[in-house]
Amino acid sequence: MLQVGLLESISETKYLSADNYTVYRTIMRIFYLEHQKMHYQMDRDAVLSLLQRQIQFTDYSPEKLALDLQQLVNWKNLTPIQDPRKPRTIAEFKNRQFQYMMSQSAIEIERMTITLENLSTRTAGLSASPFRRIREDLRKVEQLDELPLREVHTWWQDLQEDFQRLSQNHQDYLREFYGPGMEMQMKSVDFILYKQHLVRYLEDFIQDLQRSCAQIGAQLERFSPKQTAHILDLVQRSELEVPRPQSEQTPNWKDELRARCQGVWQSLANWFTGSEATARQVLEVTNEVIRRAVQNAALLVQMENMGVSNKAELNRLLTLFASFQSVDEAHRLSALVFGVQQPRHFTFSSVRETDRVDLSTYEEPPFEYSLQPRMRSYKPRLDRSGFADKGAEKAAQRQQILEQERALRQEVLGYIHDGVLDLAALDRPVSPAVRTVFLSWVAAANLSPDGRGQTQYGQIYTLKKRAGQTCRLICADGTLTMPNCALLFEEAGHG
Repeated sequence: MLQVGLLESISETKYLSADNYTVYRTIMRIFYLEHQKMHYQMDRDAVLSLLQRQIQFTDYSPEKLALDLQQLVNWKNLTPIQDPRKPRTIAEFKNRQFQYMMSQSAIEIERMTITLENLSTRTAGLSASPFRRIREDLRKVEQLDELPLREVHTWWQDLQEDFQRLSQNHQDYLREFYGPGMEMQMKSVDFILYKQHLVRYLEDFIQDLQRSCAQIGAQLERFSPKQTAHILDLVQRSELEVPRPQSEQTPNWKDELRARCQGVWQSLANWFTGSEATARQVLEVTNEVIRRAVQNAALLVQMENMGVSNKAELNRLLTLFASFQSVDEAHRLSALVFGVQQPRHFTFSSVRETDRVDLSTYEEPPFEYSLQPRMRSYKPRLDRSGFADKGAEKAAQRQQILEQERALRQEVLGYIHDGVLDLAALDRPVSPAVRTVFLSWVAAANLSPDGRGQTQYGQIYTLKKRAGQTCRLICADGTLTMPNCALLFEEAGHG
C-alpha cells in the first residue's frame, strides 16, 4: 500500500518548470558542475561571477541573484550555511553572507536532467554479454551460503544490473524501429544497403537469445520454491547489513525490502521461463522488425524497377509527340496521357431520383442550377406579384382569441365568492391557465408596498397572508403547496 506522503508534490522539481526556469536551471547547473569539481559550497559573489560569464546573464544584478537563491532555498534545492567569519562593519552584519550547497535531492535531479538531455545521442545495442553474465551469476547461487553477506550483496547488485541492462537495451533498440525517424529511413533508397547489415545483426541476436534463454530458463526452473526462499532470505540479510539513513527506515521498510527483492526475482523468472515469457515476446518483435525491413527493401527495389519501366514508356510517348505534324494531334495525345488540363468542377445540393452508385451520369436527368454574376453592382430582378387578402383569417383568429379570453375570465371569476378568493378553500381542481392568473395576482400584491393590486379585469384587491401556514392548491395537473393566503376584492370591482 502506498504511503500518503509519497503522493505529495515534490517541491525540489519546481525550478524545472517555474516561470523563471531559465535562471533557476542555469544556477543549479553551475552548482552541479562545481560540485563535480568538489567545490561543494559557494557564496553569492562566486555564483554571480560564474553566472555573468554566460552571454544572456552579463547584466544580471546581485539583488536578483539574492532573490533567486532564496527561492531555490525555499524549494529545498539549496541549503544555506551561515558564513562563520565575524562581520567587520554594520553593512556586513545586516547583509549576512551565506554559503550555499546543493541538497542531495537537487543533485539527483540534475543528474536526471543530464541523462534526459543525452538520450537522443545514446546509442542502444543488442549484445549477448548480459546473457553470459546472468548465467555466471546464477551458477554462483550454490556458493552463496559460503560467502559473507557483503559479497552476497555484491552478487545481488550485479545480477540486478545485468538484468536491467538486458531489458533496457532491447527496449531502447527495438523502440527505434517504431518511431517516425525509422519510418522515413525505411522508405529511403539508402535503406537497401543498410538492410543487409541490419538483418544479419538481428539474426545474430535472435540466435543468442534462443540459446541463452533456454539455458537461463533451465537454471531458474531447477530452483525449488524452498531454494528460492532461501536465496531471497540471504539477499534480504545482505541488504540489511548496509547502513541506511533514518529517513529511509519507514515503519514497514523491511517488509518493503523483502517484497522488492521478490519482485526482482519474479521478473527475472517471467523474462526467461513460462509459456508467456518476455523473451518469447522479444523474439516475436525482432522477427517482425526483420520482416518489415525485408518487405520495405523489396518495395524499394520494386519502385526502382517501376521507375525504369516508366522511363522507357515516357521515351516512347515523347517519340510519338515529336512525330506529330499538327498541334491538334499533340493536344489529343496530351489529353489521352495526362487527362483534362483545366477542369472545372461544380458541386451543388440536389435530390437524386435514385441512390444507385452504378448508374452513369449520362443516364440521370439533368439538373438546372441558376448562376449569378460575381459583380458588386448586380441586383437580382424582383418579380412583381400581388398579395393575398387574409383579412378573413385574421378576423377568425381574433374572434377565437377573444372567446378564449372570455372563457378564462368567466372561469376565474367563478372562484370568487362574496368578494373573497380563498386559495385554501377551493374545492375543485383549477386548470393551469387559471393557476397562472391566481399566482400572478398574488405576486403583484406581494410586491406592492401596501399589499394591494389590480387584476387585468379592473378589480382592486388586497392580499391577506396567514403567517406560518401553508395550503395545498389542487390543480388539474398536480398539487401545488404554497403559503396560505386570500385575496379580498373591493366592492366596486365586482361588476
